Amino acid sequence: MFESEHKMRHLPFFEAVASHAEGDPQWRAATAGLVVLRLVDAWLEDGPSVTTDDSWGLRGVNSAIDDVEEGTPIRAILGRVVHALKERKPDIHVVVTPLMAYGQALEFEAKWTLAADVYQSVLAHLHPVEDSDASIAAHLRLGSCYRNLNNIDAAVGAFASASEIANAVGDIVGILRARIGEAKIATVRGNLPEAASILDETISRATTADLRDVRSRALHDRSVIATLSGRYELAIRFAYEALGHAQSSTERDRILGDIAGAFYYLGVFSAARDAYLVLSATAQEQYTRWGATLNLLEIAAETGAEMLFEQHRRQLADEPLPPFLATGFEVNVGKGYQRFENFAKARLHLERAMGLAGEHGLNQFLFEAEEALFQLDVPKPPRRVTAKPGLDVDEVAGAIRQMRESAGVG
Repeated sequence: MFESEHKMRHLPFFEAVASHAEGDPQWRAATAGLVVLRLVDAWLEDGPSVTTDDSWGLRGVNSAIDDVEEGTPIRAILGRVVHALKERKPDIHVVVTPLMAYGQALEFEAKWTLAADVYQSVLAHLHPVEDSDASIAAHLRLGSCYRNLNNIDAAVGAFASASEIANAVGDIVGILRARIGEAKIATVRGNLPEAASILDETISRATTADLRDVRSRALHDRSVIATLSGRYELAIRFAYEALGHAQSSTERDRILGDIAGAFYYLGVFSAARDAYLVLSATAQEQYTRWGATLNLLEIAAETGAEMLFEQHRRQLADEPLPPFLATGFEVNVGKGYQRFENFAKARLHLERAMGLAGEHGLNQFLFEAEEALFQLDVPKPPRRVTAKPGLDVDEVAGAIRQMRESAGVG
């Protein structure tokens, strides 16, 4: 028997609920998100009666929200959605802001499939031109989710929709943000010259005060292109300029992470470590904090700092890391133990890495773990020499060191 369209909505949330044990924190969070989205659907289609205080459905939704862990952003955001439904007559504009916030909270947790469902739910009820600001923003976020999910064709479509709407209403911010999205797709496809050209054009157009956020994003992505091209000092300069224009703490975290990565590839481990220490302690997103700590573990292994390596390993060992980070953790712990000539532990972690990589289709980690196992009995000496950067980059390193000292870490 075929399910109705109404029942088939929010399939990613149903799948998320089914993938966790009942009562698990992730199960509770996914369940609360699902019932809130279904309440929004019913409110828009069946009227305000579904949100009266004596409504059985509303009581169930409130109960599901109450079951989400206290203090989590998602619990507070879902509560705001329900509050908005109770206060106003059915109109999508009432809940666009909290729903967009919910989508971004899901992105912060790397739950891109769920976030995409939220953005699609918003777009289903918006007029593309009359609600151009919200429509452009939702399409841009949707495109970012699809890109992270490696659904490139869908990402192209989302960015193209954002561009079409922005051009129709003369929204220069939307036009340039869509161009940045196009550059990201070109990067994923390996066409770095095209991506660089798009971003250089965008940077040259984003010169006024009201376009600082756009300029920051374009400079940041231009830095990524420079890193991928092996031009690490140029990448640091682009990224540091982007950092000065960034308008949100989340964006600053991402830029700082890329500065750290460029310093690492350049061989300036002290500056890379300073940046990752700041991120591990202060980043807005849990995923970013975990990733920074994982990079600190790798630097400790690279430089032969065994005590620091064990400290960072313990910090991550019991964390509920998502598959990509969990696999990267096992690979780097295995390679670290190899450097410190503890071959039994190295083998254990590298075999775990191969199992996780095979289970989740992470081929890059699979090859890396296989190669490390093949070379297991050949310890690699630590890289103890820190490269000397150029003057401009050395000034950036000094600024990052001051950030670390101000944050009181390390």
